[in-house]
Amino acid sequence: MTVLKTTFAMALLFLVGFAAVAPTTIYVNGKVWTDAKGDEFAHAFAVDADRIVAVGNDEKIRALAGRQTRIVDLGGKLVVPGFIDNHTHFVDSALSLASVDLRDAATPAEFSRRIAKRANERPGEWITHGNWDHELWGAKLPAREWIDRETGETPVFVVRLDGHMGLANTAALKLAGIDARTPDPAGGEIIRDAAGKPTGLLKDTAMNAVYGLIPPPSAQRIDEALQRGFQEALSHGVTQIHDMSDGNWRALESFRRAHAAGKLGIRVYSFVPIADWRKMAEFVREHGRGDDWLRWGALKGFVDGSLGSTTAWFHEPYDDAPGTRGLTMVDPQELAQQIHDADRAGLHVAVHAYMEIGRASCRERV
Repeated sequence: MTVLKTTFAMALLFLVGFAAVAPTTIYVNGKVWTDAKGDEFAHAFAVDADRIVAVGNDEKIRALAGRQTRIVDLGGKLVVPGFIDNHTHFVDSALSLASVDLRDAATPAEFSRRIAKRANERPGEWITHGNWDHELWGAKLPAREWIDRETGETPVFVVRLDGHMGLANTAALKLAGIDARTPDPAGGEIIRDAAGKPTGLLKDTAMNAVYGLIPPPSAQRIDEALQRGFQEALSHGVTQIHDMSDGNWRALESFRRAHAAGKLGIRVYSFVPIADWRKMAEFVREHGRGDDWLRWGALKGFVDGSLGSTTAWFHEPYDDAPGTRGLTMVDPQELAQQIHDADRAGLHVAVHAYMEIGRASCRERV
């Protein structure tokens, strides 16, 4: 499938247009989705710089070509407008492309093997990200014993794919000062074994004790990661994202650097934490709200966690974890006040929350 990096001009999707000057590129022999009722597909389109200027059949579009026009044969491929992903953590995801990948680790042995391999390749360097899913191997939660022997003093903190639970090895727990006497923080949980010792699993705000120890990436490393992230997104047809940030402003700062350098490979709508609504209101007053490629002025708040980490907040206990009903990551009254204040300041607010529809069903609202 071919996905356009440019955006279809709405009027030209419904009618064949004719450019005043020869287009720079013409694409023919394709299956071009237009969403026009009764004629949903065309076969060709013409592009002038970064704009689609005409859509129609091969013969009419070829007629627009000039001496310098490039003709591209699509070979019958499907062409649709670029996809928009409205919930990403793009900087962290881009950085994770250079880290250990646990997303498809389907057994505990494979989970452990990949982490051990990474530790052997870069001893002493933090092992982060991962995006593991314990449901792939029967829902048994991992524990630090799975990786301690292979990682030794190399600190590890690999996170579940939903970002609401992570596994730390013993080295990382020691650095964070987490032991059997450490209390659960508000809005988080330290998972413990039958003897009360931490298993290495930390949920939601409990993760912050380890996150605060991981050396932040340099601006250069982030900028390099973004370029990899842009290419990865485009390879899947994603041409615009809504970035929900990762707890601070570094994402917006990195997008602005890329934009200023002419290297912003996709369109971005950047969100920052709702607790920073005053800072964002001032930022908007000083810098406006961006342009067609990079926009800001949006905030994200959290009510609770996620289903997979059993931290989504419910009226009744989980069937598979009867000892919990989930948790709230921030006091609901405090969050309500932040929403009210941010709205009065003219900012866009999005809130992560799970809504209970029935005893065993829910959906995420963002």
